[in-house]
Amino acid sequence: MKLVLFLYHGPDPERLHALVHELGLPGHTDLGEIHGAGSTGRREGTRAFPGGGSAMFSVVAPELVPSVLTAARAMADGLPAGERLHAFVLPVEETL
Repeated sequence: MKLVLFLYHGPDPERLHALVHELGLPGHTDLGEIHGAGSTGRREGTRAFPGGGSAMFSVVAPELVPSVLTAARAMADGLPAGERLHAFVLPVEETL
């Protein structure tokens, strides 16, 4: 199994829900609003560093990863200027 972690920065966190729904993923966990820093700057939800992002993950079968990443790339490429989507794939070694 693989864990796909999505990070989105922009005004419409529902985009992540739409992506997961469109892909028909078996389940997901919405981590809500997140803060951090990266190559485009800090997003801490403060006056000095406004903004934040959204995070969501789903555990999927390895054979689904290519289609998930293809859909995520298509979504990322179609986002308006200033919005960003990242997807990371991590191994899931055990489940309970």
